[in-house]
Amino acid sequence: MKTLILAVCAAAVVLFPLRAVAQTPGHDSPRVTISVPNATLVGTTVLKPGEYRFQCKHIEGKSFLVVSDAGSGKELLRVPCEEQALSDKVLASELHSVVRPDGTRVLQSVRIKGETIGHRVTD
Repeated sequence: MKTLILAVCAAAVVLFPLRAVAQTPGHDSPRVTISVPNATLVGTTVLKPGEYRFQCKHIEGKSFLVVSDAGSGKELLRVPCEEQALSDKVLASELHSVVRPDGTRVLQSVRIKGETIGHRVTD
């Protein structure tokens, strides 16, 4: 019985740092599908209402928010982003946007379920 408890504790000690590394800045986030309810400007592209896949990817040392069509998987756009540390783990994937005085909705950031990092659009 003591051997089993020791084995479980040893596994926890080994796996715990791996989980922490997975959430440090500089990682590619999981791809998530999020519904966009209103026309939203992302960089220079307007996304029409619909389902899209969002992912933060690191390409040539820079971070980009990559948006793809949920059905075909085809990449639609890529905009620069910055990672922001969050105090808690994100419980549900969500988009944060603002509406300009002219009525244009502009994407500010994306938060992905399970992460402790937010992805802020910098374009």
